[in-house]
Amino acid sequence: MHYTTSFSLPVAATAVWELLTDVRQWPGWTPTVESVHAAGPITEAGQNVTLKQPGRNPVRYTVDVFEPGHRFRWGSARGGVRQAADHVITPEGPRSCTVRLSFTMTGPVGGLLGRLGAGKIKSMVDEEAAALSRRLTGEGQHQP
Repeated sequence: MHYTTSFSLPVAATAVWELLTDVRQWPGWTPTVESVHAAGPITEAGQNVTLKQPGRNPVRYTVDVFEPGHRFRWGSARGGVRQAADHVITPEGPRSCTVRLSFTMTGPVGGLLGRLGAGKIKSMVDEEAAALSRRLTGEGQHQP
């Protein structure tokens, strides 16, 4: 199961990067995260972040891709389920950028769970995108 949403924002890519990498603040702006345990903002591959999302058990993710100012991806593998969430910011000008948020679930059990939960997963990714847009622009909801 793989889902991606992309959208443009009328803000500098650096502002988006700062908000997305400061994961300890996510519960304050996105309803898709109840709590976060992390040593600090995402600054390098190998960092661990534990997220608690509504209706889910906490999941420990490890950052496996880190491109400063542009991209980070984290993943988790447990019980036949591999999950990965990718966050990509592409500058389009001094005060605009495109954001791409992706979530993938694979593995012997993950493929089945991903298909069964695809609607919920898509709605959570879209909800995170909308919350990010609102937080940075103060405007209405992002429409995927």
